[in-house]
This record gives sequence, structure tokens and C-alpha cells, in this order.
Amino acid sequence: MHMLSLWCASVEAAAHVFVSTDEISRGSDLIEISGDDGRHLSRVRRIGVGEVITVADGAGLWRVTEVESVTNTSVFLSPTTEVHLEPVATPLLTVAFAPAKGDQPESVVASLTELGVDVIIPVITKRTVLRWTGDRAEKAGERLRRVARSASEQSRRARLPEVMDPQPLARLAGSSGLVVASRDGGSVESLKEPGPSGWILLIGPEGGLEAEETASLGEVESLCVGPHILRSATAPIAAAGMLWSRRF
Repeated sequence: MHMLSLWCASVEAAAHVFVSTDEISRGSDLIEISGDDGRHLSRVRRIGVGEVITVADGAGLWRVTEVESVTNTSVFLSPTTEVHLEPVATPLLTVAFAPAKGDQPESVVASLTELGVDVIIPVITKRTVLRWTGDRAEKAGERLRRVARSASEQSRRARLPEVMDPQPLARLAGSSGLVVASRDGGSVESLKEPGPSGWILLIGPEGGLEAEETASLGEVESLCVGPHILRSATAPIAAAGMLWSRRF
């Protein structure tokens, strides 16, 4: 095994799927993709014998395979490369956003996943329209994790992002590397280099955080995302893209 980024490898694959760490590490043994993923590949994508598919375990391990055989419910893959390890991108990037109604949370999570965000946290503020608590918060978290997994396959990620259940804003108070998106904020170049935990980017709800909420967070930096007022579905993506650029 050696360190190699999947996106740097320039593999022309027909699909990308997640399997267990055990399956990806079995040497030359065939890997079976069954269940929903197997049916999707065989019936919807109509994957054929000889096509190239990349597989990953969601924690950084990945390898290239070739389709050995296909049934109505399963696809059998033969590994064609050794197992590689995707390097951890630094600084780590966490995005906490206040979800709005409709399919906005799902859209935001999908886009943040495509960008390469490491941790995604829906946060509940005083002005947050959606009030996810208890069982509803747990179900929302499960739904958003499914969205992130699908977006990770589409965007060919080797590492799945951690998507947390909705959290109260107070959970972020005192966090190191906390950056709040604000029209009065500074440029991305002005932000200090974060510590080992990276940046935690906070995007408030439409209407913004209340003054006492901002004060309760403790020492934070602020980032200007532009001169215009952005919708709650746009701001997390724009701000995350700015911080993502600091990785290179």
C-alpha cells in the first residue's frame, strides 16, 4: 500500500462505489457489490463485463477493479491495482450551517461533499426555521448521511465526510478555528492558520445570527463571502469554496 490521491490518479472509471475495509483489503479476491448498489449498477447503470470501477472504504483506502461478471442483483469485481491510501487534506474543514425548509439541507450537504468538506454539521439557531430535535434530529442526520454517501460516489471521494445529527449552536461555543461568515468579515487571506482541528466555518440562518448568539461563541474570526446577500443554500457553498482554496 502506498499514499496516492484518487483524483490525482486520473482513473477513467464507469462508477465509484463504497465497500467495507475488509473487502477492499482481500488481495486478489473478487469483490461482490450486492444489495441496492448491486441492483443499481446492473439494472440502472447497466454496467458490463470489462468496465472499470473504483472502490473505496470511506476511510481513505481505495483501489481500481474490473467487472468480472454481472447478475440481476450483483456485480463481481476483480482488483487490478494494489490498495492505495488517500492522504488526509489539510487543514481539516468543518462546515456548520443553519438548515432551511424544503430540500435545501440535502442540496447543501451534497454540494459540500462534492467540494471535499470533512465534517458537516446542521446547527439550530434562534432563527433556524427547521426545528430538528430528538427522533427527528436523528432521522434527519441519517437522511443527510445517505445524501453525502451518494454525493461521495458521484464525486469519486475516497473518504466519506462525517455528517453529524443537527446540533444546537451552543455546541460550537469556544471551538478553536471558528470562522463566522459575515458581510463585515475579512478576506480569506487574512484568516490565521488553524490548529490540528482545522477550520470550523459557521453559516447562520437567513437573517443572520442574533447578537447574543455571536457573543456566546467566544473568540472567532469572520469571513466576508462577498458584497451581496446570499441565500442560505448558497452561502455555505461559496464560503466553503473560499476556505477550500487555502488547502493549495
